[in-house]
Amino acid sequence: MARRPSSPLPRPRPRARVPRPQAKAARPRVRTIAALAAVVFVAFLGSAAWWRSTTLSRTLARAEAASRAGDHVTALEAWRAVNATSQARSASLLAEAHAALALGRAGEADGALARAAEADPTNSEPWRYRLERFRVLDLPLAALDVGWAAYAAVPSTARRGVLRDLTLALIADLPEDLARPTLARWADANPNLPDLDARVALLRRFSSMPREGDPDRATRIAELTALLASHPEHVAAREALVSDLADAGEPERGRALLDAWPKPLRDARYERLRGRWEIDYDHQPSLAVSAFQAAIESLPHDWKTRVRLSRSLHSLGRQPEARQEAETVSRIRETLDPVKLGPRLAADLDRLDAPKSLLDLADLCARAGLARLSEAWRREAVSAR
Repeated sequence: MARRPSSPLPRPRPRARVPRPQAKAARPRVRTIAALAAVVFVAFLGSAAWWRSTTLSRTLARAEAASRAGDHVTALEAWRAVNATSQARSASLLAEAHAALALGRAGEADGALARAAEADPTNSEPWRYRLERFRVLDLPLAALDVGWAAYAAVPSTARRGVLRDLTLALIADLPEDLARPTLARWADANPNLPDLDARVALLRRFSSMPREGDPDRATRIAELTALLASHPEHVAAREALVSDLADAGEPERGRALLDAWPKPLRDARYERLRGRWEIDYDHQPSLAVSAFQAAIESLPHDWKTRVRLSRSLHSLGRQPEARQEAETVSRIRETLDPVKLGPRLAADLDRLDAPKSLLDLADLCARAGLARLSEAWRREAVSAR
């Protein structure tokens, strides 16, 4: 047997680990710094939240005090600051709208009213303020959209008020001596942010009911052209300009604006103008009929469009339909005659608790062609019994 070596090879000695005191000391120091940073960050968040809360409380107090004092400029600024935060509520947005309306800034108020209605759809006040604005602007399509949205959202006890304002917006024209100064005030209330809706509505009144001293057609066309160049999405401006161009004997310029009408914005206003071009300039009565019928579907009480529809049907030899439209025109015009309509509306709207008044409103709306509105008044009459 082989003998083991008497002196085995010595094993290499493991190196002694040299302690690294600096590394060991660094760990607790890092932890301490991190903890201090966390404390500072939490303190910063707390102080920031406290500062925001304190600032918001002061701004809210300033807004309320300014509103009570009738300082509408300060109130508007303060309410806007409140409503620019996450603390915006329907009440604060409505307060902002009140301040803007007091300053004549109806266009700015409308934005706050829309947000207030969205924040609390059951509150009828923002909806009704918007309906009144659309009445002054003569925007029945906007009134229909907002009116029916409000009718579906508010409690049953508030529906008659909504129907009242919707009815007025659709069939009760404001007297010229009231509409003109109101629109002029709205249009000029804030030079830094003009109310384009009000200015266009005023220009349309200059066109439909001209008075001495009003801008002439060429001036209106120039202003509307410049406005539309800056705001091509403004449907009311496009409609007013196309109508003025037709009256000025410039159908080709009008046709270009019709063709450039943004497709998503082609509503009844586009359809009735397209029908006018089809019957008056292109001599295509069948195309005119389809355009006018599309417009009337949204605005069944628009007797002027029905006049053109009757004429187009007559051109196609569709005499029974033409006569029927002519009869509808006569009925609507008789119903909406301001001399008769004013007293009738005043009497009915003064007694919205009486079934007889509600039924009369239903009959009035039916005769004007507003079947859906008529049915809503009829349901109110049933519930009032």
